[in-house]
Amino acid sequence: MKKPVLILMMSSILVFSGVIFHVEKFEIFAQTEDEKDSNLVSISEIFKDVQGSVVQITRENQPTSNDAPGDENVTSLGSGFVFDNQGRIITNHHVVRDSKDVDVTFIDGNRYVASVIGSDPFNDIAVIDITQNISGQLNPLRLGNSSAVEVGDQVIAIGNPYGLAGSMTVGIVSQKGRLISTEGSAFSIPSVIQTDALINPGNSGGPLINVNEEVIGMNTAGVLSDSGSFSGIGLAVPSNTISKIAPVLISKGNYTHPWLGIS
Repeated sequence: MKKPVLILMMSSILVFSGVIFHVEKFEIFAQTEDEKDSNLVSISEIFKDVQGSVVQITRENQPTSNDAPGDENVTSLGSGFVFDNQGRIITNHHVVRDSKDVDVTFIDGNRYVASVIGSDPFNDIAVIDITQNISGQLNPLRLGNSSAVEVGDQVIAIGNPYGLAGSMTVGIVSQKGRLISTEGSAFSIPSVIQTDALINPGNSGGPLINVNEEVIGMNTAGVLSDSGSFSGIGLAVPSNTISKIAPVLISKGNYTHPWLGIS
């Protein structure tokens, strides 16, 4: 009789242990889900905090002499973000190229005229200035330290792809220190941030934001596949480049790059 009792006791312990195991496993799973929910909430809160500082930029492209008679102006769309309380906005050079004035629309629908006050085609950075005095209504975004960015860091891209205002995509920093060439120039932009956050036409000039609500880059290009779809490679001008060049563009209108060579 002793042997059956021992077997019964061992079976009871195993069953009880199994209950403990499943409970512990459930608790761990529940914690993971809570962490996910908390993470999603934090991203949602980040978007709510910063969306009012991201703008849509519209400009009319005048028909060229090569266009057919009757061709209408073509509207180009891009994005930008509030740089300071004086109404200055950062965007890409290619978004406002060859323009003196552009239209700026905030997420609440308010629309203003802005003048291009400085541009650096080599780093694809431009500064525009809202002509109307709305300084008390602006919330500038903070520029973070792009040198501190690590591969795997979570990032948020906000902009206006295809004119769809206030769109957000989420991804990670895929790599840093990329070097990309600028159109029509032998100059290359250094320290570019690569991300898998979706970047489509119209996102150019919008901010790439970290979880601390800091701008660590400005979305400048999305690499397309042969089929024309997003390839999972987005590129952003680093914030440290912006913080160096933007003040000079505001004060001088252009940025002089040092060149090495023989004349």
